[in-house]
Amino acid sequence: MGILTIKILGNGGCVNNGLPYSACLINGHFLVEAPPDLMVSLKKLRLDFEKIDTIFISHLHGDHTFGLPFLIINKWINTLQGTTSTPLTILGPQGIEQHVKTVTEAAFSSSHPCNAWIGDNVLFKIISADFEMKLDGLSVSCFDVQHIVETYGLLLSANNQKLFAYISDTRWCQEVEQVLTSQPRIVLMDMNGGDPSIHVSLSEVIEKGLPITGSDTICYGTHLTEEFDTIHANIKCAKQGEEIVIDYENRKSNQGAPD
Repeated sequence: MGILTIKILGNGGCVNNGLPYSACLINGHFLVEAPPDLMVSLKKLRLDFEKIDTIFISHLHGDHTFGLPFLIINKWINTLQGTTSTPLTILGPQGIEQHVKTVTEAAFSSSHPCNAWIGDNVLFKIISADFEMKLDGLSVSCFDVQHIVETYGLLLSANNQKLFAYISDTRWCQEVEQVLTSQPRIVLMDMNGGDPSIHVSLSEVIEKGLPITGSDTICYGTHLTEEFDTIHANIKCAKQGEEIVIDYENRKSNQGAPD
């Protein structure tokens, strides 16, 4: 059965009014972003961090990566206790391996034994605009977006359908328009607003995005300063705990209420 689930872990941007930082969990084991409060969000939502085996990091900013040391040390502890420890594959831009090692050493010191766990249990894969892999029978690909550092988005496809697009921190650009033109069933995207050279705004999605996507795509706003009220049937505010389910064999999407 072709089911894709997206669990919203948080919706906040780097600067926000107390929101949990933006991240989501796909099919219970594929983590998209690892923000500083990752372990808090997983615990609050009663999600098992041991099931996480693949992580997508869009870019090397702290609100997307500073949760990695705490996930790593928890997995290391489980290794010591013999309660299992799932190895990780971390997908990220150039420099991801050194970045993970650097922030882990900064968190716990270079002499901490959890650093060795990285070398033994983490496989790093460099993403680019032509990156592709398979996951749970889905095709996973990446695309460029335009931010102040090298940044990528994520697209999941199956059965000739574009199912889910994650559009990370970006200004409005040709690459965003190209992804929206493919009319994914669900889009989780930066709607932070503010400086238009750094982030997409809700108004841009309404004015530029909706004419492209049509009626079958639902866009969820994330990386927010504050949550917004639903003002259009095809634009929603992502909420922590919400689970989005896509039945791509029957072409149905269901949006569940937050936990």
